[in-house]
Amino acid sequence: MAQNIVQQQNNRPQRERKLRPASLFTDAPVRVEPEEPKKVVTAGLVEASVKKDYPDTYFKRALAVFRGEFTTLLKSTVFFLIFTIPFIIVLAWFAGWFEERVLGQSFNFMGDIGIGFPGVGVPDEHNSIAIAVSKLYWDVKAPVVCLLAASLIIGSFGLSGLFYCAKRSYFQDTYKRVVRTYWMGFAKYWWQYLVTLTFAVLVGLAMSVSLLNLLSLQAKGAADAGAYVAVVFAFVIGAPLLTVPMVMAGLFASHELTFVQAFKNAIVIIANTPIVVAIVGILSAAPLLVLIVDLLIVRIIIYIVMAAVGTTFMALMWTALASRGMMTCHELYQRKQKEDMVLARRQAKQNPYAGGANRDEVFNAQKKKKPQQNHYQNPKKKKKK
Repeated sequence: MAQNIVQQQNNRPQRERKLRPASLFTDAPVRVEPEEPKKVVTAGLVEASVKKDYPDTYFKRALAVFRGEFTTLLKSTVFFLIFTIPFIIVLAWFAGWFEERVLGQSFNFMGDIGIGFPGVGVPDEHNSIAIAVSKLYWDVKAPVVCLLAASLIIGSFGLSGLFYCAKRSYFQDTYKRVVRTYWMGFAKYWWQYLVTLTFAVLVGLAMSVSLLNLLSLQAKGAADAGAYVAVVFAFVIGAPLLTVPMVMAGLFASHELTFVQAFKNAIVIIANTPIVVAIVGILSAAPLLVLIVDLLIVRIIIYIVMAAVGTTFMALMWTALASRGMMTCHELYQRKQKEDMVLARRQAKQNPYAGGANRDEVFNAQKKKKPQQNHYQNPKKKKKK
């Protein structure tokens, strides 16, 4: 009985995978970068460019490139740090100063539980812990989150050069002039990364503000159904939307695509490789979630790690994700083209008028192609004069 079930499962025809949505996909090659001018060693001889043997699999290659090109990528990160100065100022100084300025003079939590010092029996708007927590979420953390979002938009300028350097290291377009290479990428792609990552930051900001609003209302015991619906709607819609700019950021510097084509291809890649995109997205968002911890030293450590090595590693992983997605969609696209070509030939044989040809034209063409029949004639028989 078990053998019959296994045989039936093995005999089932395998479902062919199709490209969806195929109409949006642009089959583009990897972008070829101009070769860096080589150093002249002797007269007529230039310095040879050594390419390292990295794995062919996408994410293993990203890990190997991160280790092998660490020094070069770290040099390019120095310029990216310039664009992150507003972020660290808000995170390390302004957040604490703003909280002290808003709450420090109005609330003093040293008395009884639930009320403020010196222990007034009935809590009011000036000594209630519930009111204080609500103000902490909405009057302090919400404005700080907005300022952090603005600083991330400024940092998106610097990601253009960083992604360009990471892409060249990933595809072994070797370079030694890090300064020249970084600012070359900045000049080429700054506006693409600015537009795309600004959208991502605004989506993340909407998710964060909706959550802070809910927490503020919960602290006062005033949370209603609308606040819960807003959070669910923001996360259900916002989380998938964040994957689009993530894939686009990996496509800009790596493939020959316009901005609109990169947007369409990102949708196609997400539709055909959703699990891999989701895993990379979750791993990329994990460091930002750690920033929720309300400890200054933890936030500074996360910033240093992300600014020094984390962002470069993320750029390599996003480039690998885009490269893997483009290759997967390329293979499905080529298969679809072959299937369409075979189907078109079959239809042309079955119905010669499918191409819009005139009936008389088809008949004349078939008549011309029809070979003339030569009647047999006995060579011994003489022709009559």
